[in-house]
Amino acid sequence: MRAQVAVLIVCSGLLQAAPNEVPPMQPVTVLVDFEKPHSAVSVDALRRELQALLEPVGFKIDLQLKSELPPFPVFADLVVFKMKGSCTMTSLPLPVEALSDERGPLAMAYSSDGEVLHFGAVECDRIRESLQRVLGRGNPEKHQAVFGTALGLVIAHEMYHMMADSRVHTKTGLTKASLSASELLDGELALPGIAQQAVRHSLVPAH
Repeated sequence: MRAQVAVLIVCSGLLQAAPNEVPPMQPVTVLVDFEKPHSAVSVDALRRELQALLEPVGFKIDLQLKSELPPFPVFADLVVFKMKGSCTMTSLPLPVEALSDERGPLAMAYSSDGEVLHFGAVECDRIRESLQRVLGRGNPEKHQAVFGTALGLVIAHEMYHMMADSRVHTKTGLTKASLSASELLDGELALPGIAQQAVRHSLVPAH
């Protein structure tokens, strides 16, 4: 069964940009706030995947952990993700009364008054459970980097909505409405051209 990547309802038109336009590199801080223990290996893979996915649209990603921020940090451009659940492939056993609903979202970007905010949440437990349906539960430490790459894909999807201020999903690629575990694992997902154009348009200063 395919898991929804985001629940975004209202549609708006994608803005167009010149197809050959090369945007300047824009520093963007991605601040991740883990509520439970996480894997350092997964975080490194997440950082690499985010940069690889978002560099083509002009983003230089600076991934930082909220728990490691210095006093009085300053950010040029900031997006924040609450990392819910246990963000590691080493899962804790669920209590017998727990109910797991795989139809829920893997991540979401929040909105207010029609604007997509630079704040979202990632459901680490659901992502891990989705991957385990393909990988199995054995040797979890072997799959920590794979888990981090999947986190990067999911966060990049939500950053598209945030940076383009668009609730539109594309028909193909990383920004379609749902992704299967196999798609998260095969390494072939990328931002489709129409999504890249929408993000690039948002980087052009208004006159």
